[in-house]
Amino acid sequence: MDFDRGRCAESVCDALKFETATLSALTGTLVVSLEQAVAAPYATRLLAEAGARVIKIERDEGDFARAYDTVVNGESAYFIWLNAGKESLVLDVKNPADCELLSALLKKADVFIQNLRPCAVERLGFSFDAVAALNPRLVMCSISGYGSTGPLAEMKAYDFLVQAETGLCSITGTPTEATRCGVSICDISTGLTAYGEIMRALLERTNTGRGQHLEISLFDVMSEWMAVPLAYYKYGGKILTGTGLDHTQIAPYGAYETADGVIIIAVQNHREWLSLCETLGRPALAHDERFKTNPLRVANRAALKTELELFFTRHTRSELAEILERGSIAYGRINSVKDVWSHAALKIKEVTSAGNTATFVRRVCDESTIPRTVPAVGAHTTAIRREFIDE
Repeated sequence: MDFDRGRCAESVCDALKFETATLSALTGTLVVSLEQAVAAPYATRLLAEAGARVIKIERDEGDFARAYDTVVNGESAYFIWLNAGKESLVLDVKNPADCELLSALLKKADVFIQNLRPCAVERLGFSFDAVAALNPRLVMCSISGYGSTGPLAEMKAYDFLVQAETGLCSITGTPTEATRCGVSICDISTGLTAYGEIMRALLERTNTGRGQHLEISLFDVMSEWMAVPLAYYKYGGKILTGTGLDHTQIAPYGAYETADGVIIIAVQNHREWLSLCETLGRPALAHDERFKTNPLRVANRAALKTELELFFTRHTRSELAEILERGSIAYGRINSVKDVWSHAALKIKEVTSAGNTATFVRRVCDESTIPRTVPAVGAHTTAIRREFIDE
């Protein structure tokens, strides 16, 4: 696959060479990102971990996510998590001289990502037509809330607002109270989608020799993730609501009381349902008219819970776990974030920032154990100007 690996490999700053010392999928790929907050920075962090060189363009005061909090050694948890391994370039994109530098970057870039407000890059002179004229091989990715056109294009689209607009909040809480997901799921899923679409576009470029413009919105991504609840309404006339810790469409699949607390079980098919009933010593329960199919179990969820807890509450969670394992029944615990840090399956990595080291969860495909560095605002401005303007 041709990702133009040689074009910018030699120009990688010395400070970042240790992070791309081995050839990765995107080694030699130059990514320029006019980014802030979460969605675009997540996409570019994934690209950096795949070996790309990522130049992050910031204002003088920096990406506003730098000031979200001070929880990680005095710095923002979101920013530290999302920006390790990038170079920071401070530009005033309304300044002609700085626009000249951005043009010089885009002439050599493979990917240009931006998540400014709709039409902002066009007003600055960096529409896809304009950047494609500079560099026909450039893949441009524009991330927005509701798309670049249409009646909602200018509507502010922070993560929580999109959770509400797409109906996610209405199926996340309880039957009587909607709630938000506890992480920025719309931003994160959009960043992940952008990463995948950019990789696809780079692969397509090997066949066509040309770039393309990818337009990805938070609403589009999250409304697709809502496909099943939306289908329940369109084809079944059923409006799903939140079910707390229970699955909205499968039972038994949720939280149940034991003698010393709550356990989660998940039964996904008829074979597992039969196995659960056998494991509990109640094979006849599998053929009870109220429970013999999954739709019936969902409709009679409360009665099913009562029947199961007659057995569950006679055992502690540890005892029940042993019983469920013998029947190959999936189960789990409701962990706090404190519990997760000691979880046997957790993989971690280190990043450095402002002379401090912080530990974060490691993405599955990020096998590097070498710490990546979070850049200070404008840390690479002088070197990048020298490289792209004075060369």
